[in-house]
Amino acid sequence: MIGARSIAEPTIKDTVIHRIDPRAKILILISTAFIAVALDNPKTMFLLFLTVLFGFALARMPAIKIKTLALLLVFLIWGTIYSQALFYSQLPRTVIFTIISPDFPVLGWLTNGGLFVYEEGLHHGAIQGLRSASILSLGLLMCWTTDSRDMLNGMVGLKVPYSVAFMVVTAVRFLPIIITEIATVVTVQRLRGFNPKRIGSGMIKTLLNILTPTLANCVRRTGTLAVSIQSRAFRSNLNRTYLKKLKFSDADKIVIVVFVFTATSIVIIKFLYSMYTSGIYYTSGLRPVYAIARGYL
Repeated sequence: MIGARSIAEPTIKDTVIHRIDPRAKILILISTAFIAVALDNPKTMFLLFLTVLFGFALARMPAIKIKTLALLLVFLIWGTIYSQALFYSQLPRTVIFTIISPDFPVLGWLTNGGLFVYEEGLHHGAIQGLRSASILSLGLLMCWTTDSRDMLNGMVGLKVPYSVAFMVVTAVRFLPIIITEIATVVTVQRLRGFNPKRIGSGMIKTLLNILTPTLANCVRRTGTLAVSIQSRAFRSNLNRTYLKKLKFSDADKIVIVVFVFTATSIVIIKFLYSMYTSGIYYTSGLRPVYAIARGYL
């Protein structure tokens, strides 16, 4: 149970990643999200993914968090590639494997002409999987290297309303507790002789047995939290003071400028290139920009 809770709790160390200002981390995450959404080139997308993974090495994450990240990435990337390979609808499509042929009895009719694995779907799924994996990995890295109080100060420092920032941080803080409760429920089921991993009705019963006590505890804890913050006159004073004052270092400023400039440049280049490919706007002076978008983005 302690191991399960430590998966979601931040690991505070003295590393380059941990020392980054929480406001800078939020801006880096937002910039990376724009970059990941704008990119379409698989090589550049893979480079972005490797850059994010390099942050985990700099942060010296514990083995349990690395294993959790690897498991999430395997399911995310595999699921995305598999789904896109089967249900890719754009043209042209190249069939590389037939799962259900169109003339197969019943199933051929139910699948509306058969089920195939498309080469273009695998390519598209790999890009989408890397895009999601980059954002997920960076989000976990930020959560695992930032204390909840620093995250609250960082969001308030970026002019996010205090009530909204408080709700977000509270939800993040509840996550380790929920994971611990789920692990406790599973352990209790095993002590009673029930096998939670049994395929079939056992899986359904396990989900129901986990959902009921976990949801009840969440409702009870939410009520307690509401009474607690109301008794302390939440929102009574808009001018708040904080124990820890945030201050950008020179390294933070450089990192923010690099990420924001990169994200802005990529979005503008992709926008100009999309206008060119759509026939909306073209000028010969932007040929180098079109070449960059076509070859690298």
